Amino acid sequence: MKTVTYERFGGPDVLTLSDVAPPAPRAGHLVVRVRAVSINPLDGKIRRGDARLLSGTRFPKTPGLDFAGVVEQVGEGVSGFRVGDDVFGGMGSFKAGYLSEHISVPARVVAKVPRSLDAVQAAAVAVVGLAARTAVRAVARVKEGDHVLLNGASGGLGPYALQLARRAGAHVTAVSGTDGVALAHELGADTVIDYRRDSILASGKTFDAVLDLSARLPFSEARALLEPHGVYVDFEPGPAKLASAAVQNPFRAQKHRFVITQSTTAALEELGRHFDAGELTPGPTQVFELSDHRRAFEVAEKRGLVGKVVIRLGD
Repeated sequence: MKTVTYERFGGPDVLTLSDVAPPAPRAGHLVVRVRAVSINPLDGKIRRGDARLLSGTRFPKTPGLDFAGVVEQVGEGVSGFRVGDDVFGGMGSFKAGYLSEHISVPARVVAKVPRSLDAVQAAAVAVVGLAARTAVRAVARVKEGDHVLLNGASGGLGPYALQLARRAGAHVTAVSGTDGVALAHELGADTVIDYRRDSILASGKTFDAVLDLSARLPFSEARALLEPHGVYVDFEPGPAKLASAAVQNPFRAQKHRFVITQSTTAALEELGRHFDAGELTPGPTQVFELSDHRRAFEVAEKRGLVGKVVIRLGD
């Protein structure tokens, strides 16, 4: 079978399309014929060697943190799935990705594809959808009447955070690049700021919650945008930041909190229900074929990308 691998840390040029033996069924796992895989910012960090504590340094590695496909084999001890099920999921491990024609994946990080999504759409929602849900509901605890800033509102994660915050009754200010302004308006943002033209730091506005989806607005700068008891939501937890926040949060009213997402069947099923009920709509995608995988990563890693990049592996 075909799989994308790399033997050293680096840019998209280190990626290679290889032939390997298909995975054998394992207890607690599903063997899935992959139809689509989406690219997340963490894929680039792992490949460049910026996340070695998560991914380790053993090679070869395969990128891809979320996927959609069809169950071909069901491992011992697995219930709730059968051969032929359309499934999606992700983030089973940072050490072994899903960009292969067939994968063996823990059943606990997989759910059946929502009726309202196709394979490309389903492959693009697991990681970002769960992160947005965790950020808005569990970390920022957005409620009706809150004023929320989404910095990086039109990338892969932003459209879902925006929709969830609006559904919670918040007033949303979205910061986006020029190409994402129309999308932010379309999804219901009350105010949209094009960061290429205006600085949110110069706006004079303050917010109950600041979600730094782009990882370009550090807490030290974001504090000026927070209400006295506001919450800054960080999507890139690292040892130094976690330690600093743990020590300082008890002694300050403005809180620095982190999104740590866990993919489970139950969480994915709940996410899927939002789509089937029309409470969430899929974000935009750019689709590439497996043979053009390097170009797909190059596009995905450009600043200002609207939506997500998805690599299609088959029908």
